[in-house]
Amino acid sequence: MKSFFNFLKRNKLYALINLLGLTISMAFVLLLAVYVQKQLSTDAFQENADRIFVITNEESLNMGYWLDKHLRNQFPEIEKSCAVCNYSFNEEFSIDGETVYGSLTFADSCFFEMFSYDLVKGSKADWKISGDRCMVSEAFANAHFGDKDPIGRQIILERNDGYPMVVCGVFKDFGNSIINAPDVLGHGNLMPIINPANNERMSNGGGGGICFVMTYPGADLQARHDDILAWCEENFWVYKQKYDEVRIIPLREVYFLKEGAQDHTATVSLGNRFFVNLLLAMCLMLLLFAILNYVNLSTALIGFRAREMATRRLVGATKAGIFLKMISESTVLCALAMGLAVLLAEALAPAASELLHYDISVFGAVNTVNVLIVIGFVLLLGFLAGLVPALMIQKVQPIEIVRGSLRVKTKTVYGPVIIVAALTIYLQTQYMINYDLGYNTKDILVMDNAYGTSGEMKAMLDAYRAEPMVEDVGQGDGTPLLGTNNWTMELENGNWVSFQQIQGDQHYFDILGLRVKQDNHIPTKEYWLNEYAFKQIGIEETATEIHSAGNGTLLIGGIYYDFKIRPLEWDQSAALIFNRGENPDDDYPWNLLVKVTGDHKEAYDRLEQVTKEFFPDKMFQAYYLEDQIKDVFGNESRTLRIVLIFTLLSMLVSALGLFAMSSYYMQQERRAVAVKKVFGADYGGVLRELVLSFMKLVGIAFVVGIPMAWLVMRRWLEDYTHRISLSWWIFALAVLAVVLMAFLSVIWQSIKTARANPATVLKKE
Repeated sequence: MKSFFNFLKRNKLYALINLLGLTISMAFVLLLAVYVQKQLSTDAFQENADRIFVITNEESLNMGYWLDKHLRNQFPEIEKSCAVCNYSFNEEFSIDGETVYGSLTFADSCFFEMFSYDLVKGSKADWKISGDRCMVSEAFANAHFGDKDPIGRQIILERNDGYPMVVCGVFKDFGNSIINAPDVLGHGNLMPIINPANNERMSNGGGGGICFVMTYPGADLQARHDDILAWCEENFWVYKQKYDEVRIIPLREVYFLKEGAQDHTATVSLGNRFFVNLLLAMCLMLLLFAILNYVNLSTALIGFRAREMATRRLVGATKAGIFLKMISESTVLCALAMGLAVLLAEALAPAASELLHYDISVFGAVNTVNVLIVIGFVLLLGFLAGLVPALMIQKVQPIEIVRGSLRVKTKTVYGPVIIVAALTIYLQTQYMINYDLGYNTKDILVMDNAYGTSGEMKAMLDAYRAEPMVEDVGQGDGTPLLGTNNWTMELENGNWVSFQQIQGDQHYFDILGLRVKQDNHIPTKEYWLNEYAFKQIGIEETATEIHSAGNGTLLIGGIYYDFKIRPLEWDQSAALIFNRGENPDDDYPWNLLVKVTGDHKEAYDRLEQVTKEFFPDKMFQAYYLEDQIKDVFGNESRTLRIVLIFTLLSMLVSALGLFAMSSYYMQQERRAVAVKKVFGADYGGVLRELVLSFMKLVGIAFVVGIPMAWLVMRRWLEDYTHRISLSWWIFALAVLAVVLMAFLSVIWQSIKTARANPATVLKKE
């Protein structure tokens, strides 16, 4: 092994590039391995995971509150059931007269019997005593109770007249689970009290969160699918209106659910199998580049190490001994790279966690099994990386080296696939973010209303309008982007239609820029419809009335042109639109819309400052509509950033490898070039021949890579309803980028070799 380290010292470029390429590649593989391992083990700690199912419809994961209880009473296979619903991300609470804010989730009494979440203190049994019980997270307890014991303390949920809750436990973070851990976990019995639509009739439809059920051991709930569907069609009103299917989804399959994976209540977090597979493919490709670099460079250097191996053969070394030596050398180099990769991966873990929106740590994943896997991985990688050089040098005859006749040419192949992928993902993401939704999205700050009625906010709104960076201020109930209040109406003919209610004052409609198609000139204030609503109801746009079963005849005030309700990739919705004109003083709007000019951060900070002057104890929560649209496509944006990082890294590793390989190749070609020049070859011809010998390899990459890139990205785009087309110029740009990278990597060594004085070269040879 001493001779190997001496060889590395003499060939620092070879050692540096191999070590750098392997270290970077292994670091990303380690980060990916931790990420994938955690993703695939989501909820693996749940003791009852194999018996827990989500019962839901074909469209989303959300069902009505009370459904789980109805099913438990109707189907003897179900032992326990629990509705879980994230109610608010920023709820107002009172503790000892102090106002605090935190996220609020409701869950039924069986929650801790079904799910294996640990408590820091308190008793799970106390959770079932009565509906006024609550639990708090460890972080919430530390922030608001400090050194005091929170058990038995009272938290008041500041809704309506206030709902007092008694803390009976402090839970740890839910960890690697689909259910999002809240700050405060309230008892589900409060759901119908706070919102009467969460009643036994399940009037709130899909607003009751997630319906979890747990079967008895050995029970086959899937066999009761048709019976559950029949019960829902007979007893659950939304199945008469729009649902035709019941899904019984095992808990272990929920995380990577692809179809119907929307959760309007944000109760659970879901993974993206395509995203995981994409990361896996990227890191494997990057690792492959590093291995190929090692193979290419080692093969290119056979001629320089051959004298050592010839000497070993002449003094009695066997071919098997030479083979094992080469394998052991590559394994040592891989082990050294792995040690550096572990340190690099842990250093990059915080940035990777932020990028992936997922907590990962290489050191945190250390255990006996994972250490053994890493050791096995290093041994396998060392064998694969050293196999080709070992086989080649094993076959070399000592006499070839003595004569100096050994010349090894190496090859490499570039992957334009990654450049096409990066361009396509970038263009598709920008296309969706900038897609015309049918309403204004630029420079609009959306503020959650925690301040009171329109009358109570009047002075503050006037102060907003007095600010130079404010163009207009509107009041309304939500925005079209994420949906508003749902009204599901039974028509006179027995059909059902689900409407999104778009309501606000005139300023709200002016800011959004919703466009009127037709005014029916009805003197009273009435609901208007969008174009899509007429199709859903089954009437012509000339109609001026809706005949409903429960609400009588509703006049249609007019028609708005269609605009997108909810995110771009979701289905369109029918809309009941109500322009209040001037908001009544006693109305409590959900949101304030502020149209701003200039710098977004400056406007945000100034509006926050003005708000605090009027409501110093209230939380200021606001977001720009443009930023929220970007958040909607968070997966695509994260994928884009990762693809760009991967593209740059893979090009860097490949370019370094090609640069080093060309350096050693040119050293081998010095004598041939010198002879050609002696016989009259000009500098330009020699240079052209040297460069083209490498550029031919780029052509091989295009023949294989371009069709592959087209197939892969076409398949990826098929998942989007609104998508770009794979234009020819995307592939042309990828070709240009690869050609440029290859050319810059080899040109310097080619010029140096072509310019060398043939007399000097031949003298040295």
